[in-house]
Amino acid sequence: MQIIVDNQQKELKMHGSKEYPILISKEVLSRYDKGYFLDHWHPELEFTYIIEGEILYTINGFEHLLKKGQGIFCNQNMMHSGKMHNRQDCEYLSITFLPKLIYGFELSRIKTKYIDEIVKNPSLTHLLLLDNDQDAKNILQNLSEVYTLYLNNKEINELKLLTYLSTIWMNLYDCFEKSKNEFTVCAYNEKDLNRLKKILEYIQNNYGRKLSLEEIADSINICTNECCRFFKKHMNSTISTYILSYRIEKSLYLLDNTDLSITDLAHNIGFSSASYYTQIFRKQMGFTPIQYRNRKNNQL
Repeated sequence: MQIIVDNQQKELKMHGSKEYPILISKEVLSRYDKGYFLDHWHPELEFTYIIEGEILYTINGFEHLLKKGQGIFCNQNMMHSGKMHNRQDCEYLSITFLPKLIYGFELSRIKTKYIDEIVKNPSLTHLLLLDNDQDAKNILQNLSEVYTLYLNNKEINELKLLTYLSTIWMNLYDCFEKSKNEFTVCAYNEKDLNRLKKILEYIQNNYGRKLSLEEIADSINICTNECCRFFKKHMNSTISTYILSYRIEKSLYLLDNTDLSITDLAHNIGFSSASYYTQIFRKQMGFTPIQYRNRKNNQL
């Protein structure tokens, strides 16, 4: 399984409904192909609460190791991903919602005073929720209680959940007010984020053929050195490593859903040869494409 995104890495899954725009889900990293979920973004806000294990959580190039009982707040439209740490699995609660669920209507005082102050702040990409601050502790406690509510009720009482969410936001706002001076280290630039999305879109539209660094840099009108530096800063990965990982990711679907030979499949996803594809696949997955295909077939 993997997160479904468009060419700019925007997640396509619905988070709740138009009538109640919130999605609560328990996730397990090992359920994702290769033990991680891909970089993606969405207009919804997201709280993540670690239930068991550890996760390396990256937001706009900032990587954090989160452990059991800890959490993180991810602001709107931020590029984020998560992967296993030391091959240890991780179970976590994800709460994804549109802020209008709290403020109700445009131009309300709740929106302009308490929501926009955080959501529209260009210096706040995310906020770590650790046990070194009472307001953060309160948020973590409420996230834990939402998890209990989730486990005990197939249909969560909407009004009760909204009460929890409002309390969580009140504590988040207090955290924000106390820590304003620390947020400069997390600052992002909307122009940079749009530039990053264009690079990703270009790679994903052209991964099936030979790609040069020059043409990727040309797609956003910068030099190759600046392009490499920029990508590394925001994705915590080199461009070449990202392209290889993306091609392997695409190959998993073809291995599962087609009868293409390994040679044809390799060429379809931009590898120069089946042997090189197999080499990279084994390095990333721990076994060969044929072993992966056979393992999947044996599970049917």
